[in-house]
Amino acid sequence: MFQDHKIAYLRKHVKVRKAVPFTMLRTSLAYILGLGARQIPHASGNIELDVTPLMFYGREEQRAVGEPDEATMNEILFRNEVPKYFSAFFTKAFSHALSHAPCMNSFLDYAPYRNGGTLYHAEDINMGINVHTRYGAVRPVFRNAHLKPLEQVAREQRDLARRARNTDPEELFRGAIKHYLWPSLKELDWRALYPGYIHLRSLTIDRYKPDPEYLKIPAEEKLSPHEILGATCSITNVGSKISGHPTVTALTPPEVVMLGLGDLKIVPRYVEGKLVPRAVVILSLTIDHRAYDGGEAFPFLEYIHKYIADPALIYGWKAGDDI
Repeated sequence: MFQDHKIAYLRKHVKVRKAVPFTMLRTSLAYILGLGARQIPHASGNIELDVTPLMFYGREEQRAVGEPDEATMNEILFRNEVPKYFSAFFTKAFSHALSHAPCMNSFLDYAPYRNGGTLYHAEDINMGINVHTRYGAVRPVFRNAHLKPLEQVAREQRDLARRARNTDPEELFRGAIKHYLWPSLKELDWRALYPGYIHLRSLTIDRYKPDPEYLKIPAEEKLSPHEILGATCSITNVGSKISGHPTVTALTPPEVVMLGLGDLKIVPRYVEGKLVPRAVVILSLTIDHRAYDGGEAFPFLEYIHKYIADPALIYGWKAGDDI
């Protein structure tokens, strides 16, 4: 009863192999992404980034120093290693670039009947990083990568990804909903009714059976709810899993920008009149067109190209240096 008539017809006339009930994680994501698709006018574009200078940065350093001492060699080895894992470099480079384009590191309160709308430029750059787990995507938040050395960013990002895969998403999302409960009641926000209903239903009519493997993992090896809340922008590294590049990456309201990284490819390009092999990555940039026009993204993209052309600006950055 009360089921979509097309679904009812298919259930009757199509042989079903298996019925997989939605978990609270899947239900929540379906609601949030559906809400974003209905309400947000997405504007998206793909930009080709020539990352050849990044690929060769460590090798050039090694040739320049000759016979290095142990400390210098450790630094060179680190610089040779990180380009294999573009996520850390780009997390930090994007954070630096966003610091120069504050309108993109924002969250939008679109309220046409209350005050028209307010775009809040955030001082903190809290980047949600999509991590694929066996039960779906979990998005821990990396905070202020632009204020940390690259080695620390790489270490902390690996730690967040590891703990995300150790965490029961049902338990994590239940904790996150509790953090949203008081603000929704205080603001009389009726839009929180459905997420609240999802939470209550999961407590009373729970169709999800906890994975016993999660019970063996200590709490300190898992994510806490506050580590998936408070994102001001997001990034997904599609290229780390499949060959290809993202197109329109879905925005999560109230964020106004989403970045997608494709895989690394070696392609022929003309450089100074010569056909040469170059390493390229496709960056997909999606914005909420209500918040600003496409031209606002130009400073951000200019800084990204600057950091890739001169990777030393990111590799050599130390706490206290200019952003």
